Amino acid sequence: MKTQPQDPRLVIAVIMVTVAMGALDAISLTHLQVFTGYMTATVILIAVHLVSAQSILGPGLLAIASYLVGAALGGRLVRRAHSRRRTVADLLMGVGVLILAAAAVWWTDMVGRYYVTLVIMAVAMGLQTSATRHAQVTDLTLPAATLLLHGLVHDSRLAGGPARGTWRRLAAIFGLFGGAAVGAWASSRSVPIAIALVGLTITGAGFLLYLRDHPLLERLENVSPL
Repeated sequence: MKTQPQDPRLVIAVIMVTVAMGALDAISLTHLQVFTGYMTATVILIAVHLVSAQSILGPGLLAIASYLVGAALGGRLVRRAHSRRRTVADLLMGVGVLILAAAAVWWTDMVGRYYVTLVIMAVAMGLQTSATRHAQVTDLTLPAATLLLHGLVHDSRLAGGPARGTWRRLAAIFGLFGGAAVGAWASSRSVPIAIALVGLTITGAGFLLYLRDHPLLERLENVSPL
């Protein structure tokens, strides 16, 4: 089965987003007690907490509902008549702005900041998933280690595969791990600064896709983990 070649710039941008998502999920779990991007884990957490003393049913359902709003918005935006790079760039810039807004909300210590931050971040994550799905980078439609680990071994020489995408998958796995570690560490010092760093990283990924072709970018693309 023939695989389509990956757009190197999109691969780099999506790996940057994967690093950011590792950080944001670590921040969400630590300080909001639910995931705002990884809905599988949020559903499981709701189920587990239903039989425990501490229920997260309300925040969990709010996170899922907000995520679906972002997904609906993202679904509309990706169907515009623009190139794939331009569409993904637009969405990622929007996600970055929303995450920065969430950081500002947490920083102000306003009444109900927990719920406002939760809603903004979950909407942003629904939008972000639309962006990474539209980018169509193999194994990276979601920042989840399961597909990456499975694809790494399933397509390896050991399993009789062509071993394509090894460096891309390894970069994403380590990026997800590193992002989570940095997110947990940074949020233990300052939650709004940690969230803002995530927003800046995603904005940077979007900005990368806006840049015109340049010799330096061509070198970067030539060494990208495809």
